[in-house]
Amino acid sequence: MQKPIATRDKLGQGKKDNLEQFFFDKANVIMSSYKTDTTTQKPVHYLKNAKQELWKKFHENYPNGVKRTTFYKHLQGNRYIYHENLGGLCSICNTYGYETFDELTKLIQTYVNNLHIQVIFLYNFIYKKQ
Repeated sequence: MQKPIATRDKLGQGKKDNLEQFFFDKANVIMSSYKTDTTTQKPVHYLKNAKQELWKKFHENYPNGVKRTTFYKHLQGNRYIYHENLGGLCSICNTYGYETFDELTKLIQTYVNNLHIQVIFLYNFIYKKQ
């Protein structure tokens, strides 16, 4: 007979809420509008500062919160990426939302019948905005 595996969550709900609040604050992170972490299916967050600077901010805001090691462990995985790793359209998508670009592209393809004009519109729309 197998015994059930008992796991304890040493981090209280209040401390978890503090971490989530901190990492949802736009002053600390930029949330991706289209990219998600494959394991958690949650949006990827691009960190605006290095770990040490974020820790200092977190500790100032929540002095009785989690310890530094737990804070750093929370940053592990693919959910948090450093800001300098942002590529291509991500900053534009963050500002305007990817769905906006997708909808405009579909509108151009649907309502502009001339293929040559479609290509011109799409080229000007996509490449001139960057």
